[in-house]
Amino acid sequence: MIVRLSAVVVLITLVPPRAKADDLDKSGYSLFDPVPDDLMRKFAPDRPTKGFSVRTIDAGHFEIETDLANYTISNSNGSTTHSLQTLDPTLKLGLTNWMDIEVQFNGLQYTESFDRPSPFNFQNTTGFGDIFLRSKINLFGNDSGPAGFALIPYVKLPSSYPLISNGAVEGGLIAPLALRPGDFIVTLMTEIDDLKSAFGNDRYANFVNLVSVSHGLPGTDGVNAMVELYSSAGTDPATPPIYTLDFGMNFRLSQHTILDVGLNLGLNSAAPKAQIYTGLSARF
Repeated sequence: MIVRLSAVVVLITLVPPRAKADDLDKSGYSLFDPVPDDLMRKFAPDRPTKGFSVRTIDAGHFEIETDLANYTISNSNGSTTHSLQTLDPTLKLGLTNWMDIEVQFNGLQYTESFDRPSPFNFQNTTGFGDIFLRSKINLFGNDSGPAGFALIPYVKLPSSYPLISNGAVEGGLIAPLALRPGDFIVTLMTEIDDLKSAFGNDRYANFVNLVSVSHGLPGTDGVNAMVELYSSAGTDPATPPIYTLDFGMNFRLSQHTILDVGLNLGLNSAAPKAQIYTGLSARF
């Protein structure tokens, strides 16, 4: 499946999307001829929450998004797991007016797991997580307009740390659609993944769907709140579905810097019970 997805990606990247009337004409700018600051699009990082923005990084510009601290607690199959992660940057580089490339490092993590009610079966590990390679390809609505759409193919390169990584190369295709009624942003996102099964070396298809709503807080300047419903379910019988209710806020510190906080709550027993985090996004 990863090979087939890669072939689709190559075909997409060879044919740039046609310009839309609601987008600024910045087709002449490139990696080596950056978009001027006064023509840059609205800064819209992918964080917080799990949905992806449809907007790419302007050509010739660089962006970093990272957790400052991320804590997760899970209870599943009689085991309790605590995870702490920090400094897990996503680095983005704008190649054209409609495409960027991204590298995400799942940073330094500490994970401990123990069985209930006895804590004697205890495991813990510290290490760096997986690496994700992505490209975001905007098809329309990159700068403005009532809607926007993008395709985001990705490949995961595994780390070698147990409890942190399953040690498998995995990949998929993410497709966010943004609707912009008034001052709201409604994101509808679907994703298909080619993943390693929980037991053995078989592969299975996993499907992610989410809907999120974002809106600026009344009486504030540059403060946005968002709420999101998320689901992840696949064809592997040993991997139960995950459902979460996610909340996030971001605070625009400047035109190019955003601070955020988030809280994800599990809606079923297989989902992490709670995840709380804060992070920072900056572009240059």
